[in-house]
Amino acid sequence: MLFSKYFNSKKLGGVALPSLLISFLALVELTSLKGYSASVETIMFNTSWWMEDYFSVSLISLTMFVILISLIASDDDFMLDSSWSKFATMVVLIGLSCMCFFCCADFFLFFFFFESSLIPTAVLILSWGHQPERLQAGLQMIIYTVCGSLPFLVLLCGIWLDCGTDKMMIMCFTNQEMISESVVFWFLLMIGMLVKVPVFLVHGWLPKAHVEAPLSGSMMLAGILLKLGIYGICRVLLCVGIPPMEWVYVLMVVSLWGGVVCSFLCLCFYDIKSVIAYSSIAHMSLSLGGIMSLSQLGWMGGICMAIAHGICSPCLFSLANYTYMGSGSRSILLCKGLLKSLPMLSAMWFVFCAINMGCPPSINFFSECLLFCSILGYSTTLISSLFILCFLAAGYSLFLYSTVNHGYQSFSLRGFTGLSLRFMVCMVVSMIILFGLFIFLDVVFL
Repeated sequence: MLFSKYFNSKKLGGVALPSLLISFLALVELTSLKGYSASVETIMFNTSWWMEDYFSVSLISLTMFVILISLIASDDDFMLDSSWSKFATMVVLIGLSCMCFFCCADFFLFFFFFESSLIPTAVLILSWGHQPERLQAGLQMIIYTVCGSLPFLVLLCGIWLDCGTDKMMIMCFTNQEMISESVVFWFLLMIGMLVKVPVFLVHGWLPKAHVEAPLSGSMMLAGILLKLGIYGICRVLLCVGIPPMEWVYVLMVVSLWGGVVCSFLCLCFYDIKSVIAYSSIAHMSLSLGGIMSLSQLGWMGGICMAIAHGICSPCLFSLANYTYMGSGSRSILLCKGLLKSLPMLSAMWFVFCAINMGCPPSINFFSECLLFCSILGYSTTLISSLFILCFLAAGYSLFLYSTVNHGYQSFSLRGFTGLSLRFMVCMVVSMIILFGLFIFLDVVFL
């Protein structure tokens, strides 16, 4: 490991330079998206199994960045030994399987990499989780994912027999001949992706996985693995065709109102990680609603929301872990008065909670504007769910910030002093991306 001595060093000066350098390189990679066409309908194919377009390159860049910050944020939990090397290997394997998933041009490889990301994720939860309940969390994640993906594999084999190929490029040109108007067909085809998003009613595995996973596991789940479902749905819609409108409307209603229910649940939990986990479901539900509006505006908003959530949510989990390290508890009732102990950490809580609720000029704000316009353009009957989602996002974000940072200072926080410069660099770079990425995505010029 090239930077292992820096990761294990307690001298902040030795950590700051490599962390800043790698973070800058990841930022350059992420902002290089401008070189690709902003039209999500334009796809560039290679003759091999590899393909790339605007969406896949953006998610590959996001994967690289999340791997980086998850390893930097977690290195204090381990000494430089075999345990750390195995832990880092699992994190990198998750990232590699996701990057291969984002760029493969064959549907069977697409399915293989979709499922292969499950193995290192389960190992990460089962091996480095802190509570006995991690066994139940890992088992639920495996059952939900495998059971949801089996119908997709069966229908994929049927489509392959009809078309004679599993190449996405060929399917894009022949999808008009194999479109099925059966709602059952589309439900079975997309249920595996909906579990990964996850949509309300099939979301039961995610909160438990977040709570029981180590920090890097939570960051990889929120930052990358939830994007597999959104990306998979986009690829299915591009290659297989347009689903029947009644299925589209039902899915949008379930997604948006399910996001409303999860937003209400965010106000009921006292575990900081549970609040962030359910807020992730609400944000991804809104992203799915934009994708299912089947408009270019909705797709652009859904992609922007996925990228913004992929950066903001891991940072919130990292802040929650840092607060837990100082207080010894994730309970909101026991983590009060952080502002008096660490004003800098409290300031970061404020910034990322503001970004989480869509404060301008963050990319979250512009993506929400695009999503609202596209969803209302599809159906004005969904305006009430959008209004409640927007209102509750501000509610639970302010609730999370105010309860943790204000009030009577908890006794356990009084001895919590000092912030890692390495941690601060990661947070600052993430803030720069979230507040400046919309310029490079050409969102303001649509």
